[in-house]
Amino acid sequence: MRTLLNILLTVTVVAGILGFSEPAAAQDVTVRIRSIGACTEGKAFDSELDDLKGKLKKAFRGYSSFKLIDDDQFTLSKKQSHTETVPGGTKVKITFHGTAGNMLRLGLAIGDKLQTTLRASPGSTFFQAGLDYKDCMLILAITAK
Repeated sequence: MRTLLNILLTVTVVAGILGFSEPAAAQDVTVRIRSIGACTEGKAFDSELDDLKGKLKKAFRGYSSFKLIDDDQFTLSKKQSHTETVPGGTKVKITFHGTAGNMLRLGLAIGDKLQTTLRASPGSTFFQAGLDYKDCMLILAITAK
């Protein structure tokens, strides 16, 4: 009788864990790409970039003017990609590869110039720069969370 009670208790606990726990869902990630024109002429700083002001001025010291040109946001599921054309006509492809510990794994392809996989903390912003835009340099500020 005691063995039967132990079996029933075990089955009840396992059924409770499997039946009432949420299924492991693939985590989605929201990606924001801000296209920024960085110029050596002038000293303007777009107020829409205030949250990046310190980082931009530190990372791109040779530039004195920063202007938001485009701002796009999209959500990706694991293994899903999104391709976008940034100002100047270059295609940028972002792929969400899932998580590694507490880091997001993202694939980044910029035209035929760059293809890489990187890890980023959720909510962090990283820069990819070097494309030409008019008489400035185009900086992509990419935030994923």
